[in-house]
Amino acid sequence: MHKSLSIEATEYASAAPQPNRLVRGYSLVSAFAFIILSITMLILSLFTPMSIIFRGNEVVFSLSIILTGAEIAFSLGMLHAAILLLRTILSKHRMSHGIGILPGDAAIANAFLYFGISMTAFHLGYTSPTIALAQFITALVGLAFGAGGLALSGVSQPARPLGHITFPIMLRDGVILVVGTILMAIAFGQLAGEALKAPQWNWFSFLGITTPGMFLLMGREGIKARLETRQGLARIPGLLITETLLVLGLAIMLYGSYANLTLGVNGYQVGPKGNETGLILWMVAALLLLVLRGAFKLAISRRGNHVGYRMISKFIYVMILVIFIYSERSFLSGHAPVFAVGGAAPAVAVILFAAFLVLVVGRAAGQKVSLSPARSR
Repeated sequence: MHKSLSIEATEYASAAPQPNRLVRGYSLVSAFAFIILSITMLILSLFTPMSIIFRGNEVVFSLSIILTGAEIAFSLGMLHAAILLLRTILSKHRMSHGIGILPGDAAIANAFLYFGISMTAFHLGYTSPTIALAQFITALVGLAFGAGGLALSGVSQPARPLGHITFPIMLRDGVILVVGTILMAIAFGQLAGEALKAPQWNWFSFLGITTPGMFLLMGREGIKARLETRQGLARIPGLLITETLLVLGLAIMLYGSYANLTLGVNGYQVGPKGNETGLILWMVAALLLLVLRGAFKLAISRRGNHVGYRMISKFIYVMILVIFIYSERSFLSGHAPVFAVGGAAPAVAVILFAAFLVLVVGRAAGQKVSLSPARSR
């Protein structure tokens, strides 16, 4: 007896991934990493002194107790990310639908906010440099594992049809790009130092400059997916649009990161000091992203769904990003773009390795695309 099976069902069956030991194993590792990070964040937060002042019949809470309360809340938020992931792993029904983006997004959000609050407490004199450094390292680990959780979400989900995008997919791919890029910027900002140290922090630069740059990069992912059904020379205008958005998003986000983490000032109140060599290299890096990487994407337009080609594209991005970061920092600081290596190099190498895994391996593995275009509904 012959049984017929619709083409749509066949396509979905071939695209839908089956949970395997690798996905379950890394999910468990991530969940326990979130738990360990939560405990570490909580313990470190207790080193921020909490003082209550009594003035007659009034009770005055110092800023330190507010900061500590926020750190504790974000520590518990990291634990919540672990619980979300464990619930998915332990449920066959949830696991059959893949891992959602909530655990990874929750981990990244809590790591970012814990990072900002803890650095604020440090620069206000509430914690020691040693505790601040430990909190800095913990936040970086949280960002790396959170991005890994988002990449795992992409691996466990069916491949999306060509040209089809949803808000969760756009958010997932955009956040992975943002986190990996920020990790690289932090690493190169620390490379010339004698040792790894807690960075500066300014909320105006983070919320007013870095965050809008992040949103621009996330929105670009949606536009890129919408335009990918075009083939051949018809792809050129779309590539120019998406790669221009990439350059603009990077320039804005990295400027905010420099003003925030390196200078610790409001980026709207300072301007670039200017460096001719840095400006030229910055323009070269932008052109490389537009032309070189754009040409590569154009050449593999029919094979871009293959993970190997995606990894090459991401690797090209990372190589150009190194030039982009150094040249932009040179133009902003007024110093020549000199590649200097200090005593912090071993620790920086670990951060760079994590950024490489996020930007190349994680992004390439999670961005699965089916050559079948999206059907209009």
